[in-house]
Amino acid sequence: MKRFFVFFVSVCLCSCCTNSYVQDSMNLDFELKDDNPRLPKYWYTGDHSYIISLDSIEKHSGLFSLKMEKLNKRNETSFGVFTGTLPVEIFAGKNVEYRGWIKTKDVKNGYAGLWLRVDGENMEVLGFDNMYDRGLTGNNEWTQVSIKIEISNEATNINYGGVFSGEGVVWFDNLELYVNGEKLIEPKLKVKLTRKDKKELREYIYPLKTYEPDDGDSKDLEVLKKLIGNSKVIALGEVSHGSSEIFKMKNRIIQYLATNYGFDIFSIEGNMPEAYKLNDYIVRGKGDPKKLIAGMYFWTWRTEEVLNMVEWMHRFNQPKQRISFTGFDMQFHEGAVNELLDAFKENEDATNRIANLKRILVKIKTRAQYNHGMPSVGENEMKEIDAILSFLQNSIETFPNKDWLQQNIVIIQQYLENNSSLWRDKCMADNFLWIKEHNPNSKLVIWAHNAHIQKTDQMMGYHLAQKLGDDYITFGFTFYDGSFTAAGSNGLTSYNAQQGYPGTLEYLLEQLKEPVFILDLKRIKSENNKDTEWLTQRLAYRLVGSTGGDPNEFLGNKISNDFDYLIFIKTSTPSALLSNSQ
Repeated sequence: MKRFFVFFVSVCLCSCCTNSYVQDSMNLDFELKDDNPRLPKYWYTGDHSYIISLDSIEKHSGLFSLKMEKLNKRNETSFGVFTGTLPVEIFAGKNVEYRGWIKTKDVKNGYAGLWLRVDGENMEVLGFDNMYDRGLTGNNEWTQVSIKIEISNEATNINYGGVFSGEGVVWFDNLELYVNGEKLIEPKLKVKLTRKDKKELREYIYPLKTYEPDDGDSKDLEVLKKLIGNSKVIALGEVSHGSSEIFKMKNRIIQYLATNYGFDIFSIEGNMPEAYKLNDYIVRGKGDPKKLIAGMYFWTWRTEEVLNMVEWMHRFNQPKQRISFTGFDMQFHEGAVNELLDAFKENEDATNRIANLKRILVKIKTRAQYNHGMPSVGENEMKEIDAILSFLQNSIETFPNKDWLQQNIVIIQQYLENNSSLWRDKCMADNFLWIKEHNPNSKLVIWAHNAHIQKTDQMMGYHLAQKLGDDYITFGFTFYDGSFTAAGSNGLTSYNAQQGYPGTLEYLLEQLKEPVFILDLKRIKSENNKDTEWLTQRLAYRLVGSTGGDPNEFLGNKISNDFDYLIFIKTSTPSALLSNSQ
């Protein structure tokens, strides 16, 4: 059961991205309610077999406790959990005690307790305690329990919370954290900008007049020359995969960089071989751009905004090529297999081997649907795959496009080893570096989610920053209110965004009353201005991705560590899906 819980928590962390973010407030006493008034703010809660809610009747102190009750008694392997993230910079290398009060009623076939997990690189578990051997069972009045653990200096992620497995009812309240014997006091949140705050902050912003890429007047973007300097890799993030204004602004910046500063390679968070196919249209006008965009699998790119950018790139390449379209993701094997089939189409032996490889990969992908999308490969299957790939590697030695075919073999290997979000980010970084190394004189623009381009937490941007140093510049994106396209409980459609609330970065930035601007985090961090020091501290800011309907869209981190610059847009509207994207 303990091993299953470690796996269960790993899945939760990957699905809600808490491995990369820290709560802006810990809400250790559950006194703060979410937009969904049944749930506590700043905590991730699951699973669906349990009813989890705030209880104003039964509590240890204050207004609320957190209550868990088993809903589905037939699922004996599920756990009810609540999960938070602790700042590594505070806890790494320290002795930590995590205390909490728990009350139980008729708990059987399981237990209630606290849990704390410490991860190193690639999600290696460096420390873990879930009170499996001493959790509460049966009936207990309010009882204080404790976990003591020494946090490794090698920690890259620390998660904690409470767990309930089995039947019955459990209440949690009054959590506490002690670092080297001293109680951790939660920092007070900044909720309002004073007149002085606003004046100081305006020294670090660059207002932009529009996000429309076809406006024609780009004088406001001239500031980019100062911001990016001689850097050759510019990463443009997105806080949501479905914001029209963010997509348009990125298109506008890309057009400006390509036209004025010679950025000649575009690289998107799309599967590598399939993204490269779009270059056939970008450069030569070959193929249907809508079908080629759809060939990158995800609805996120099948939008009018991306199509408009692709059409501009095609026009920009006339009469001579000035920009290429590439991608760096590795979540699918199909495009890589097809590239190999095309290369060996005159070789019957190789074609038969690749067809057998394809058959095995289809079986693995089918099984992955029942393993949270992660491939599971049998020993005999792996031996057969290795033999085929080894044959292909030896066979391409004399091919003029040997490097490209070898990279497609790498994509297949990466797909087969994909076991976590951090592995994917490492592979995406490696694939992008392959593109850069094969185009040493080029300047490149990356298009990906904020969480991928950020320079922290073992994400893609972390690896790129380690390798490229000052040559890698990041622009995160966010917005204050509005809506966005996403997949959720209502299907693939428009979802209302949670408006920035007091304590969030967006709530504070909106007080400047500038609808669109660039915030110079790099300069703020370097100048150590006391009046803007709050921007270098832990802050909640928006994190959406491709899903909608999350009760809390805000998680926190030190944003000045994540990005060099942040582009703020007041209001978002949904990206416009192409007609075949529904």
